[in-house]
Amino acid sequence: MCSTRCYLISLVFGEFVVTQFQIKMTLFNKFNQLKVIITSISLTVSLAIAPATSHAQRNILAISQNDSQLDDWLGVPEFTWIRGIYTNYGGWSGSRGRPGDYGRGRRGPGGIFGGWDTDYPDSDQNFLLGVNRYTHIDTKTTSHKQLELTDPELFEHTFLYMNMKRVPIGTTFSGPEFRPDEIEALREFMFRGGFVLLDDFWGEAHWNDFLMEITKIFPERELVKLETSHELFHIFFDIDEVAQVPGRMVTWGGGGYFELDHPDYPPTVHAILDDEGRVMLAANFNTDLGDGWEHTFYEPFPTKYSNEAYKIGINYLIYAFSH
Repeated sequence: MCSTRCYLISLVFGEFVVTQFQIKMTLFNKFNQLKVIITSISLTVSLAIAPATSHAQRNILAISQNDSQLDDWLGVPEFTWIRGIYTNYGGWSGSRGRPGDYGRGRRGPGGIFGGWDTDYPDSDQNFLLGVNRYTHIDTKTTSHKQLELTDPELFEHTFLYMNMKRVPIGTTFSGPEFRPDEIEALREFMFRGGFVLLDDFWGEAHWNDFLMEITKIFPERELVKLETSHELFHIFFDIDEVAQVPGRMVTWGGGGYFELDHPDYPPTVHAILDDEGRVMLAANFNTDLGDGWEHTFYEPFPTKYSNEAYKIGINYLIYAFSH
């Protein structure tokens, strides 16, 4: 039943079969041998992910950079983390992002100041370390890629992450400016059952810009605020309060545009639902999960905020797989 990979989630004939268990892993040789010892097993077969367990409540930062050494043993993974490449406004370059640039000017030619690749690739790789250790979803740290929103390959995946970075902080018209073909692709992706996670936008100006872009995608649907009583916050980890994960260039050590945990800028989660009430799109406002993952191993970054970023990020992923 179990080999070197004991799955928490297995996909069987289109239905999710869930096995809850606790395992003790003993690494006899970092590079050549892995032994998995089953110490206690409790089986539950269901079509939904069970509530949070003691296994899920351990300190996220027990993960280690050495965990990536396991990648060579795991073969081709089933899950790939997808980061969306979108068309950007030009930001403080003063020019509109041109089709084909996709915001690379932030680190590339042309002076286009974009944000789709903010925190990339450390954020994606570190998050997958946590996913691999704590959920037994079949993935590994190198199992991530970026795709244009119009790429047909997008429909081969379930989960799409997009950083909504606005630069300069506190201004508008400097993040995504979705083209009509990108809007059509995003709608189709979500209506087919895909889940979109938006992250890292702050303050009133960014909120107004976000509303403008969301209205383009779903003019007929209401944006709702998710309270922590929603199942999304309890599907794996129990989350009773939305934490404000500090962005390095927003709330700590790199700009000070907002004061961390200031009452005027509370962290919230907002969503677009389908006709059955399924969350198709979730948006993290006044918080930066990407920085929480990116700075996992950066000592000055507060550990507790990285923990919170992993917890809610993994909940999003489990929700997407089970709905």
